[in-house]
Amino acid sequence: MESIAKPKKAKFFRSKQEIELLLRDWEKSGLSVKAFCAGLHIAEGTFYNWKARLSKGTKVTEKGGFAPIEIVPSAGNGLFAEVGHIKIYQPVSAAYLKELVS
Repeated sequence: MESIAKPKKAKFFRSKQEIELLLRDWEKSGLSVKAFCAGLHIAEGTFYNWKARLSKGTKVTEKGGFAPIEIVPSAGNGLFAEVGHIKIYQPVSAAYLKELVS
């Protein structure tokens, strides 16, 4: 007996910005997750996955702004900069320092 293979659903990838927009639209809509997802043909599990994934990085800290970074003149020890208790021994980009302190 031959088995008939079901056609696979095409995977549709959305960008982070698209997902954020959909989540904001859902919050404004007042609809239940089930109704919102049904209207857009999105699986509820996918919706909850997006919501969980994006909420991980949204912790707001009380303290904001710039962190003081002391540039240390070369004294032969190779120290480039010191941020709090972190010592950096080679030149690094501003983007790296930003990631380090955030």
